Amino acid sequence: MAFVYDEAPAELLLAGENWYTGEIRSGGAAKRVEVRIRDGALVSSVVGGEEKRIQPVSRYSSSKYYVGTYCISLGGNETKRLPVAAALFFLLFGLFVLAFRENVRAKRGFKVFVYTEHAVKAIGRKPILLSFLVSAVSLLIFYGCDLIVISDSIILWQKGIDIFQLFACINPYKHVELYLWQYEGMMLAGYGLPSYLLYPTLGGFQPGAYHWLQSFLYKMLNMLLMNGTVLSLMSFLLERGFLKKERAREVYYFSVFNPLCFWIAIIFIQFDMLPVYCTLLGLLLLSDVQKNKWSAALFLGFGVACKVTYLMLLPSMAFLMLTLFVRDRKARKDWLLFGVSFGCLLFVFLLLPRILPTPLHLAYRDLPQTKRLWRLAFPLVSTEIRTYAAIVGLVIAFLWSVLHWDTEAAKPIQILRTVLMLAVIMFTFSSLTLSTPSFYLVSLPAFVLLVRQSRNRYECVLKSFLSLLVVTQFLLRPEGDITATLRFFGKTPVFTRVLQAVEASGKALWWKSFLYSVSYGAMLVYLKLFWDLVRRTAKSWQGE
Repeated sequence: MAFVYDEAPAELLLAGENWYTGEIRSGGAAKRVEVRIRDGALVSSVVGGEEKRIQPVSRYSSSKYYVGTYCISLGGNETKRLPVAAALFFLLFGLFVLAFRENVRAKRGFKVFVYTEHAVKAIGRKPILLSFLVSAVSLLIFYGCDLIVISDSIILWQKGIDIFQLFACINPYKHVELYLWQYEGMMLAGYGLPSYLLYPTLGGFQPGAYHWLQSFLYKMLNMLLMNGTVLSLMSFLLERGFLKKERAREVYYFSVFNPLCFWIAIIFIQFDMLPVYCTLLGLLLLSDVQKNKWSAALFLGFGVACKVTYLMLLPSMAFLMLTLFVRDRKARKDWLLFGVSFGCLLFVFLLLPRILPTPLHLAYRDLPQTKRLWRLAFPLVSTEIRTYAAIVGLVIAFLWSVLHWDTEAAKPIQILRTVLMLAVIMFTFSSLTLSTPSFYLVSLPAFVLLVRQSRNRYECVLKSFLSLLVVTQFLLRPEGDITATLRFFGKTPVFTRVLQAVEASGKALWWKSFLYSVSYGAMLVYLKLFWDLVRRTAKSWQGE
């Protein structure tokens, strides 16, 4: 079979020994295709009388769905893409220039990436270096199931294979349920750029082997983003007197080594730390929109555009922006400029690719994971009308926060409450759906505030370590088995064997349901803890 993006598949018929021919459509014209097979592998391809370079997907991916799949660049779209690429380049470049000038005028330098230098000065550099050392040592712990497919997707992209076109062509035909890559293009850009550090090593890359280099790179990158998130929020708290300098190291250690977030980002290795960091920093920069409007728009726009599920967090962010716009009369022009630039970034890099018939739109229009939003439902009045629990939960969480919001509270308090509301909304959604662990990283800034609110270290330990119960359904299953390191010694992980045993006894559904029930209960508890912090008075923030 020959698959051409946005065209119907074409069957290639046997025309001779190991020789197949057919006709495809590309660029509005029909083209003859000739391919030769040797020992079950494609060895040559001619399209429209021109020899084409063949790229086997299985060279860089071990996915069973793409065994025997080869990619060929047909070309011819460069002139069509050039005006769009130029427009996007100048949009981003212009915003970067404005943000750079804004940063130069404020004389912040690289300190803007951690909001201010307050946190770094308070804790020193040794704790930060220790966090990277611990991340490096964690290489000895077997990573989660997602790293392989995520790494493979980035490598395919670096090798010139448009993974979104690949998915649009092949995945519906082969009924692929779990896509190699399920993020937006901006997430691919964010993690793809540092991945070029490993490009010289791809000649010896083996898709079926353990990904040591990719594991190390993404652990370090995620720890860098975790530090950026924690230090930015701590700087914000220290600058406004919400955190005592004597407690800075304690809050840092319990935050950057929060068991839930550390396991997801560093051990399991999920990619959501990038939007978490960008979104938080963008919100913090809104505390002085007159000086930070372009930087805030850039960070917030990029953060939300990394993942479409962040749209459910957007109403809380938009409510904060509206509240501050109404209150801050002197800076309304700056708020409007921020809003326009943020809206443009969001529309161009997140919404437009989903609306227009782009490769991303065609690849993800039937993404199985998006259907989990509609799974938990119950009939209302009649069987013809159903109530979706996830939608109800999200509406309740948002409206309850809006209608109980203290609109007279100081600007920093409003921002901190919004940061907490993002965690509340995330846990509301996750408790009503079977969400992936990556989404739980949204709670990292909220855990910083939870630790800051704790009265002693024992309380910090309890509130931090018990958070692991949130991911019980992953820790005690093959996808994230905490004993997976046994694989290095040729042994089967403990909880993988447990699942095999319960499956043999016919109790697999009971076991999986039990694990999710534990996670569900833990999510509700932390949802309540974060909601209690949202409702705290301004005096209680200032007084501790």
